[in-house]
Amino acid sequence: MTARWALKQFGYATLREAVDEGASVIGVSLDEPARSLREQRERLGLTQEQVARASTLTVAEVRRAEQPGAISPIRRLQILAQTLGLNDEQLGIRADASADQQLAVRLRTLGNAGRHVRFSPTLVLKLAEAAWTISRQNLLAVELGVVPAVLKQFDASDDYYAPVWRRGYELAERTRTLLDLDPLAPIPSVRELIDKLGIPLIQATMGRAFAGATVVNGDDRGIVVNTEGDNQNVWVRRMTLCHELGHLLWDPPSRLRHLHVDNYDDLRTAEAGGGDEVEARANAFAISFLAPCQAVIEIIKRGESPTDQVIELMKRFGVGATAAKYHIANVSRNWGAEVDTRHVTSNELPPPGDYWVTNENWTADYFPVASVPISRRGRFSGLVAIAASQELISTDTAASWLQAAPSALAPQLATIAELTAQDLVV
Repeated sequence: MTARWALKQFGYATLREAVDEGASVIGVSLDEPARSLREQRERLGLTQEQVARASTLTVAEVRRAEQPGAISPIRRLQILAQTLGLNDEQLGIRADASADQQLAVRLRTLGNAGRHVRFSPTLVLKLAEAAWTISRQNLLAVELGVVPAVLKQFDASDDYYAPVWRRGYELAERTRTLLDLDPLAPIPSVRELIDKLGIPLIQATMGRAFAGATVVNGDDRGIVVNTEGDNQNVWVRRMTLCHELGHLLWDPPSRLRHLHVDNYDDLRTAEAGGGDEVEARANAFAISFLAPCQAVIEIIKRGESPTDQVIELMKRFGVGATAAKYHIANVSRNWGAEVDTRHVTSNELPPPGDYWVTNENWTADYFPVASVPISRRGRFSGLVAIAASQELISTDTAASWLQAAPSALAPQLATIAELTAQDLVV
């Protein structure tokens, strides 16, 4: 640790005692950190074997880490803490290592529930690790003084009254106003917008069923987006990101329940007018945020064929085929016209062009240290690199957080910061 970070973690009195007496006891209990690791794993409903596979440790190493009195290397304990969503620097210092127990129970419940799409142990662990990354990114943003003030202007809305699509449209328009966005212009990069809002955005491989999630970890909120399945189409991913952004900005905590996960089937149902009011409002928000209704009306006014209207909407605003077809039909109907897009076929519609792919993908496609997992790239890695460059944290700590070798990471800190947090680099 750097001196600054040690002071933050342990406080002046503890460090002074270490200087005066030669040592200072920081452990909260002789059972720690073994008890915190074991109880968090059990809260998540996972076996030692499942945790070992996810953390790249052996089962014997996980078992030893959970054994009170047994000694394990600190890096091994930190890897386990990050995997389980615990504060890796509070292990042994605070009971439960600052765990959000309600989030852990929510993950376990969804893992065991009889949903039509069941959480696997792998998905539970990825969301738990994402919760750790979200909390760590928010902490670094505070320490570096780069927390945008604009989010304080958003007050959660519990208005889901019918017609719920209108509530979503209204919130999208209000969001554009609060963010001072051109009321009719496309959003070039949703990823970049979310980054500039200071909202942690975690990319993860989550299988082919799940689209994304909004995670509430204590006082921290963030978005997790799947890089597999339909989101491989950048236009679909933009819709997913805006859907989750709608949840994060406008849904009350009672609606999110510490973790709100959306799968592709639910999003398609909501687009078609079904699903619950929370999903329907988030979907209406997402499509109207990406393609404002007034801009869609201007497309409709030109009176071109339904296929041409859908193509123009897709290309101009960067939205997928299904969302574009529903949006044209819904806006035209509410405006007083009737554009039937039901017979617009997929083989008539274009794929995303290089402009959209480049704007949304570039930090995921290239990264200067190959060993850093995709879930820790993006803005998080940029803040870690800046913190290390400013000696807020040590290169060793940065390497632990990015899962890279210090020797490989150190020469790339400036490049990572420039690549992933360019607006913060002085």
